Amino acid sequence: MKNKYLSSLLLALLFSSTVATAQINVGNQINTIPANFSTYANFYLSDITGHQGFAFLNNLNTTGNVLKQWELSFSLKIGAGLSADYNSPDFSSNFELNGGMPTLFGTQSPGKLVFRFIDEGTGVPVVNPFTGDNLGFGLPMFPGIGTTIGISPALLPVFSLGLGYGTEVSVGVLPGAIKLATKGIANNFSISKDVMAAFGIRHDVFNWVPVLHDRKFFLSLGLNYSLISLGAAVGADLIGQIDAPSTDKIVVTNNLTGLNYKSSNLGIEAVLTKKFGFLDLSLFSSWNHSSYSLLSDGGVDINIAKSFYTTVGEGSDTYSIANLIDVNQKVSHFIYGLALQFNMGRFNIALKAAPFSGNYYSLGLGYKILKEKKA
Repeated sequence: MKNKYLSSLLLALLFSSTVATAQINVGNQINTIPANFSTYANFYLSDITGHQGFAFLNNLNTTGNVLKQWELSFSLKIGAGLSADYNSPDFSSNFELNGGMPTLFGTQSPGKLVFRFIDEGTGVPVVNPFTGDNLGFGLPMFPGIGTTIGISPALLPVFSLGLGYGTEVSVGVLPGAIKLATKGIANNFSISKDVMAAFGIRHDVFNWVPVLHDRKFFLSLGLNYSLISLGAAVGADLIGQIDAPSTDKIVVTNNLTGLNYKSSNLGIEAVLTKKFGFLDLSLFSSWNHSSYSLLSDGGVDINIAKSFYTTVGEGSDTYSIANLIDVNQKVSHFIYGLALQFNMGRFNIALKAAPFSGNYYSLGLGYKILKEKKA
C-alpha cells in the first residue's frame, strides 16, 4: 500500500488548462519540483529511518560477556526504535502543503502538495482570470497510518563466534524478507534488491584484568556496521492514470520505473556487565551514525505549449525531470540503557532498552550451538 501511494505522489499530475499571461519563467519554476518532492519524501522517510539504523546495530549484543574461543551461538533479535516528533518541512514559494503533514506514522488523511506558478514581477501566484484559481497542479500525497508513535522495526538472525582472548565477531543477514512480505500486492510491482545485514566485532577488556574478570565483571567495546538495501520496480497498476488537461497546452509523459533505497549505519558500543548466576545484568551506551538515500529511476516529461506563456504562440517546450526524488541524509544518535540476559543452559532470553535516550527496545532468543570444551 505504501508503494501505491508513493507512485501516486510522483505521478498523479493535474494541470489547469487556462492561459497564463503573467511574467513567468516556466522552466526555472518547474525545475524546483524535484527539490520539493525530495523534501517531502525525506520527512516521510525520517520517521522510520531515523531510528531503524540504530535498532539494527543495537540488536547485535545484549551482554558484555563475550563467547569463549570457538563457541558459536545463534540468536534471533527483534528490535525497534520509537519516534513521536513530527515536524513540518519548508517548501519553496512555488509550493504549499494542504492537509496532513508528511509522516508515515501520523495523520491518516492524505495531504496535497500544490505546485503554483509564480508571477515573477509581483511574487504572487498566477491565477485564472475567469475563476480566480491558481495556475498549477496538485500532487496527491500518501497518508500516514494514523498512530501517535512511529515504530521502526529491525528483525535480524545473528550468528556469533568466539575467537579467544576476549574477542567475538557477529554476523546477521536477512535477504528477501521485504520481498516476501510484499508478495502479491500488485501484479506489476516487484522488488529487485532486498538485503538487510549487520556485522560486529568486540573485545572484553576485563579479560586482561583478572581481579574483575574472576568476579564476573565484563566490559566489551565493540564496532558494529549494518546495511539495508532495497530496490523496487514500479508497474502500471501502481503508477496510476495521469489526468490530462482539457486542452493540449500541457502533456505529461510518465517514464518512472522504480525506486532505490539504501541505509548504512556505523556504531560504537560499550557494554558493562555483572553476572549473577543465570542472569547477566548490563549497562550499555552506544553512538550510532546512519546515512540513508532514496532515488527514483526514470523521470517525467512535461510538454508545455508556447501559448501557455502568452495568449499567442506556436509549438511547445519540453521539460524533463530525471531525478524526481533524490534524498541523501545523515543522522547520529547517542543512546544508553539497560540489558538483561537470562541464561538457561544453551538457551538464553535477552531484553534491551533505552527508554530515555532514543526509545529503543529489543527482545532476543538465543541458542549456543557450540560450547567451550572442558579440559
